Amino acid sequence: MEALRVSATDIDALRYYLSDEDGDLDTFLAQMRRQTPPSPAMLAGTAFHKALENCGEGSAAKLQAEDHVFNIELEDELDLPVLRETKATREYRVGNVLVTLVGKVDGIYGRRIDDHKLTSSYDPERFLGSYQWRIYLEVFEADMFRWNIFEGSEIANQERVWKVRSLHKLKMHRYPGMAADVERALAAFVEFADIHLPERFSQVAC
Repeated sequence: MEALRVSATDIDALRYYLSDEDGDLDTFLAQMRRQTPPSPAMLAGTAFHKALENCGEGSAAKLQAEDHVFNIELEDELDLPVLRETKATREYRVGNVLVTLVGKVDGIYGRRIDDHKLTSSYDPERFLGSYQWRIYLEVFEADMFRWNIFEGSEIANQERVWKVRSLHKLKMHRYPGMAADVERALAAFVEFADIHLPERFSQVAC
């Protein structure tokens, strides 16, 4: 039997590529093989996640991580769960492939999953159409997914120094048929990877 390890990010990346009429296959495969260097925005997002992971309770005027500084100018407290950066997996059979679906969440509060995003402009449709939240609810057996979407921008003439000016809390809930939707998306990824990413598969004993 073959085995394949897939993340929620993989699933969404494929869906976005397939919906992009101008998407280039070679560019996408390089991205999936981690051959593309991260952009400054991606590095800032990674640093912001690390800063939030290590942040204490209550408000904070400034957060720092990985050579980035984030000046926090929010009216409300950050409201971060105590349980943070947690990984879980769930196994599926897709044909003759044992698929391990991996999820790593930024925070858990009861049956609520929290995910942090740093963006220059708030566009809720961009998040609601993703499969990340569906996958995380399935993998963690949770009922509600909440994005903590921090809106901000890099300060002019101050490299890697950001001003975080607003926070949007966007929620989605488990719905009937969600498990089947996740399984279909997973099967589509397995089919694509079988053709274009054969190196992702490994052999396991039955």
